[in-house]
Amino acid sequence: MSGKPAVLVTRKLPQAVEERLTRDYDARLNATDRIYSSDELIQLSEGAIAVIPCHTEKLTAEVIAQLPDSVRAICSFSVGYDHIDLEAARARAITVTNTPDVLSDATAEIAMLCMLGAARRAHESARETRTDSWADWSATHQLGVQITGKRLAIIGMGRVGQIMAKRARGFDMEIHYYNRTRLDETRENGAIYHGTGVGTG
Repeated sequence: MSGKPAVLVTRKLPQAVEERLTRDYDARLNATDRIYSSDELIQLSEGAIAVIPCHTEKLTAEVIAQLPDSVRAICSFSVGYDHIDLEAARARAITVTNTPDVLSDATAEIAMLCMLGAARRAHESARETRTDSWADWSATHQLGVQITGKRLAIIGMGRVGQIMAKRARGFDMEIHYYNRTRLDETRENGAIYHGTGVGTG
């Protein structure tokens, strides 16, 4: 026995996360990364003070009702928490946490990747390269369009939207956005607000 509080980690997490968990807790890691059944999750959490699930585990009211009394927290390694019955957790006085900002940068970067890939016809070019079917040089073949100086419309200027706008400014893009409420001037940072939709003119 390590004397450290035990935590159940339901999926294989990034190495740095697992190393810190192992340092600070008696971490019950999932080395094979298989998805536990509800019965397994309940059994494996015996004696643990916390369960660290991902969105793949459904912490329903039925599952939460059967968790051992030792469990005081459900700390989801995810942005969303719709896989956890909050009312059932509250009834058991179990604290529920999530990681709301953990994927904001990654999501914005993937959005930029998709935008650049579409504009520069990356898929078609990669396919021709892999199949050795690239034609002789041409000034127009797979030319695509540049995004520098273009107008970018963002629907929903939350955490991801604001990061996306920040990245797009690096391409001198003009930012337009729709949001339920207008951002303050500091967070808007020159973006143009559209209360009823994004204009095309």
